[in-house]
Amino acid sequence: MDILKSKQLNGWPLFYLIAGINSAAVIAYMPTQDLTGPLGVSEMIQMTVRCSVPLLYLAFAASAMKVLFPSKFTRWLVRNRRSIGISYAAAMAWQLLFILWMWTGHWEYYTEEVYSLEDILLQVTGYMYIIAMTITSFHPVRRRMSLLQWRVLHKTGIYFLWFTVVATYYYELTYYNDRQVIDYIFAAAGLLVFLMR
Repeated sequence: MDILKSKQLNGWPLFYLIAGINSAAVIAYMPTQDLTGPLGVSEMIQMTVRCSVPLLYLAFAASAMKVLFPSKFTRWLVRNRRSIGISYAAAMAWQLLFILWMWTGHWEYYTEEVYSLEDILLQVTGYMYIIAMTITSFHPVRRRMSLLQWRVLHKTGIYFLWFTVVATYYYELTYYNDRQVIDYIFAAAGLLVFLMR
């Protein structure tokens, strides 16, 4: 039997699997951080982003990968792009939790040390796109939109989210001294998936 055709790796079961693994990783990582202070909460924000970025890149590049590298895997990827995209939204919900935790408990640190007003505006816009794209991925809502409206929302949304992630990693590599290998990997992967598109 072809494993990529199994029910557990397609549609909602795939979403539950990805979201479950992601949630387990976040919950397991939480006790390793001091969540009473801003540094621990900031580390959780970074960790949740690192869990979600590969899902965004897979959803972003799925169609292009099917054309460039036709295979059972890339056909499976396109068939499950919606599940992967919704898994990305679920992973970003964890990030939102820790951002709100930072806002409510450590606002001064957040605004002085972590993010500027421009970053906050990017985040808010990004989450608006994530919410809108998630809601319109379900057929009852999607049916109420024209195909053009749906395509414009999802195309502008995926490019905006991709741009936000790549710009964030570019900023990390350009302006900070605590560069990590994962920053280079995600920045390079972001450019690669854009070139594939």
